[in-house]
Amino acid sequence: AGLLGAWYYARIGGTRTHPAADETGDASSGRAGGGAPVPPSARGGRRVLFVGLDGADWDLLAGYMADGTMPNLASLAREGRAGVLTTQHPPLSPLVWTSMMTGLGPLEHGILDFTRFDPASGARQPITSDERVAPAIWNIASAAGRTVAVFGLWATWPAEPVRGLMVSDRLFSFQYQEEKPPPGVVFPPERAEWARKTREATESAVGFEALRAYLPWLTEPEYRRLVALPDPYARPVSGLRRILIETRVYDALARAYLQEELPDLAVVYFQGTDAIGHLFAPYPPPRQEGISEADFEHYAQVPEVYFREIDRLLGVYRDLARASGAVLMIASDHGFFWREGRPKAISSLIAATAGRWHRNEGIYLLWGSGITPAEPGAVTRGAPGGVRQVCATLLALLGLPPGVGIAGPPLDGVAAGEGPPVDYRALFHPAAAPATSGAPAAPEANEEGDAEAIAKLRALGYIGSGEVTSAPHAQGAAPAGAAASAHAAGSTRTPGAWNNAGLILREAGKTGEAVAAFEQALALDPHLASALWNLSDLLAASGGDRDRSDTLLVRSLADGSPDGVRNVIGRALAYGRAGEAGRSLALLGQAVEARPTEPDLWLFRGRYRVDRGDCAGGLDDFRRAARLEARNPLIPASAGLARLCLGDRAGAAREFRRSLDLDPNQPEVRRYLEGG
Repeated sequence: AGLLGAWYYARIGGTRTHPAADETGDASSGRAGGGAPVPPSARGGRRVLFVGLDGADWDLLAGYMADGTMPNLASLAREGRAGVLTTQHPPLSPLVWTSMMTGLGPLEHGILDFTRFDPASGARQPITSDERVAPAIWNIASAAGRTVAVFGLWATWPAEPVRGLMVSDRLFSFQYQEEKPPPGVVFPPERAEWARKTREATESAVGFEALRAYLPWLTEPEYRRLVALPDPYARPVSGLRRILIETRVYDALARAYLQEELPDLAVVYFQGTDAIGHLFAPYPPPRQEGISEADFEHYAQVPEVYFREIDRLLGVYRDLARASGAVLMIASDHGFFWREGRPKAISSLIAATAGRWHRNEGIYLLWGSGITPAEPGAVTRGAPGGVRQVCATLLALLGLPPGVGIAGPPLDGVAAGEGPPVDYRALFHPAAAPATSGAPAAPEANEEGDAEAIAKLRALGYIGSGEVTSAPHAQGAAPAGAAASAHAAGSTRTPGAWNNAGLILREAGKTGEAVAAFEQALALDPHLASALWNLSDLLAASGGDRDRSDTLLVRSLADGSPDGVRNVIGRALAYGRAGEAGRSLALLGQAVEARPTEPDLWLFRGRYRVDRGDCAGGLDDFRRAARLEARNPLIPASAGLARLCLGDRAGAAREFRRSLDLDPNQPEVRRYLEGG
């Protein structure tokens, strides 16, 4: 172990500031293993300081740059090259950030969900670094003799051996309210105490006065009451405190290290730029329907104050990059709906709807040594790129050759590395048993911390409330079909991971494989509403078994799909347009049995029944709908049509007048009442 790293130190040179690979584990690849050495580039590389801003969006940031809220970012955009970075689907943070750092898709790098099943116990736990089966940029750079430092990025726990420092996402996370981090959060291990003390000092510093800077109306008694409540994510005040702690912990660690060391590659990740959106995007002006005046007054300015703090940090990282001659690169995994297009009456926290606050267009910005400024103009003046091009860009900036299978070319303004492409995956090996590999043993599972972390992921909407918490074989349950049998044979994939794989395969046009992936998800969790709908929709679109497709659709409705009503009505309308009103009626009949509290289902079924001549049955359905939703003018208008069908003109007139009372802007109904 460590021979490849030693070879590079001898060939390229460098100063080791931490124990060598053969003293603390193989730092040459971030995993056990060897393989052929990475050929050095013929062209000299540059240092790179990469800052990840989760969910950052030019639509918001351009306004902040224009009004003076973010002067440092405005200066960087003027002097560097900025553009749009399009995300991949599904746009889930662990999947997208791993794609950015590997240049590969989720099916290739292996990170497919926020969680996994522990291979030993079968218990669900937050996604781990050893699920990744391809090298990230820090593994490649370490193997090529470059020094690295990584802070807080998704799916980096346990911290991998690298040539430098890695502080994983489990030191402190907005998602996980752990009293102390689990083992293995930092590499090298002797840096763990430094990281822990920094976390403790930051938590102590983010108290009442820190929150008052964001919330001037907050009183100290109210602050103490809110932060003492058991669920810090359900309330804006305590949620904001955790965002600030997370932001400041990783910033403090990164700044301290970068002032002490000069790594060739530093990656500093801030989740707060996304978390602040999920908690506070509903509040900024203009005030949305459903937001009270009091909440609007209390929270509308929080995002602006937070991004002002982020801008101060960007100024610090610009200065650090300038002092070390590094390129500063800023990027996000997706955008966010902050103003136009904000979903109405859809939660930004609930699992099934949180993603609807994400925009496809994130950001990238390059500034510093060797970056030619673009012509003056709009902020997003560089050529657009995709998230998977980030790895190729970092390789090129570091002076390393392009990678086989790594998405390219580098982003606008960066020339590709010289030399033939290298198969970096061939040099990367998953950890073997410590006795044979020489690699450090994996840290023991922190079952209590994992369970709490899963609960927080669920509370924040990163996983659904109904998803299974452990693998079937771990519960002693009999395998339910081929998928569960495969899982029992050693797969760590959750139902959500199989579901996401199905979405990716469908987008790639691999229909058969997508169907199989959705089937795997449902074998593990028959009540996973999103997988039920995805399989139903795929079967319908591909001309598959329509009866099964409809059954799956109704099951997704029954299991709480937030789009279930819309999906059922959409398919019923499609059947109606195709001349299959009977099939529409049958589907709606199953739907009202599955979700009898949904007025729209009764309304649409009533309309189909009237169209088929069952006027009395339709009127019954409209009465059911009216009991559930008294303020919908379509319901009495539809009941009026049913009464006309039954010959009850007086009753129809009463229904039409009731409808006009609710919505006067119905000229056809008014003409009928006026005798037109």
